Amino acid sequence: MSGNSVIRALATLIVFLIPTYILAERPDSLDLRECVEIALGNSPDVAVAEGRVIKARISLKDAKAALLPKVDLSGGYRLNNLQSTLRWDERNYDLSISASATPYDGAKSLLRISQARQLLKSAEAGYATAKAALVLDVVRKYYEVLKSLELLEVTKEALIQKRKHLELAEAKFHQGIAPRSDVLKAEGEVAAATLDSLQAEGELKIAYARLKDAMGMELEAPIRIKPVRFVEEELSSFEECLREALRNRAEIAQARAGLEVQRYNLKLAKLETWPAISLSGSYNIYADRLLGSPVDRSWRRNTDWVFGIGLRFPIFDGGVRRRAVREAEVSLKESELDYLNMERAIRLEVRTAYLNLKTASERVKLSEKQVESARESYEAALGRYEVGVAPITEVIDAQVALSDGKMNHTRAVYDYLYAKAVLDKSIGGTPYLGR
Repeated sequence: MSGNSVIRALATLIVFLIPTYILAERPDSLDLRECVEIALGNSPDVAVAEGRVIKARISLKDAKAALLPKVDLSGGYRLNNLQSTLRWDERNYDLSISASATPYDGAKSLLRISQARQLLKSAEAGYATAKAALVLDVVRKYYEVLKSLELLEVTKEALIQKRKHLELAEAKFHQGIAPRSDVLKAEGEVAAATLDSLQAEGELKIAYARLKDAMGMELEAPIRIKPVRFVEEELSSFEECLREALRNRAEIAQARAGLEVQRYNLKLAKLETWPAISLSGSYNIYADRLLGSPVDRSWRRNTDWVFGIGLRFPIFDGGVRRRAVREAEVSLKESELDYLNMERAIRLEVRTAYLNLKTASERVKLSEKQVESARESYEAALGRYEVGVAPITEVIDAQVALSDGKMNHTRAVYDYLYAKAVLDKSIGGTPYLGR
């Protein structure tokens, strides 16, 4: 088989195999929102964060329960060498109901409830942060698949065009109006375009694998996704974006909640160093006496109650309480610094995302002009070559410029879409997932 035949066969094989990966919207295709929902349902990180929220809610209920009365029912039955037969006798059994409450413990329970509320806010913010990070990751990999699909289409178009160039060069060579070198150059371009298509096909497979991994799917599972519509939106001012970020970001809410938790820790530590007053009470009912005593079944004789007031003065504990206060003060200072660092990091993140989006918008506009100019140059070069007034190298160069322009435009579009998603996430919003 001649070299020309090998190149043609390989190019034809690539052209007909590649479309199996080209996106055709099918009934079972997934859109971006569906991919995100699948990822959220499969993500272990999101599940762990959700578990922390559940535990924080339980802790808050436990903290509130400290203010509620406690009711216990206790009883038992005894056999011994003197009473070895089962019978209903008050000497053999006991049964009692008791209720106790601590209505005041120096405000410690109230502080612990407030602290538990802040811990719940922190857990909820952590849950929102985990979801936002996953959503952005899925969005990025979804766009990578779409970008790879379009780049593959560009390489396929380039391969088809270069095969036509080869056929034209061969025809002109056989007519004696083009040198053999034109055919050789065209063959080289077809071979290069074939390799580019193979490379693009491999990159598409990798992009699909990364998307499926982000969604928690098996890497071998079949999947098709739907295209997204490119709409360039008007960009708000940086100041407005920053205000939105500082108001809406879950990380800020989490840092703020952590700061409040440490403040309550400090208050609790200081309470331990102060004189403390506590109130407590209990009420007991000896049901066995009421049920079993034939002599006296009066309520007053078979119940009792206790009410207590306590006053505690801490005198000496080896400095334990004082060191606990100092430790709480240090922890509070660390939380304050963490909050400031988080605020600074968010400011930088918003600034970076804002500038990246502006740059991406300009790239889209410039790449559109690049494609238009390259297309005109290619058509002109091809026309001149067909009438014999231009060398094939001019056609090849123009075709390369056109392919590069299309690839640059494709990258610019998806870079813009991802940059928009990053900015949306940086200001505490949700990236556009389609309608």
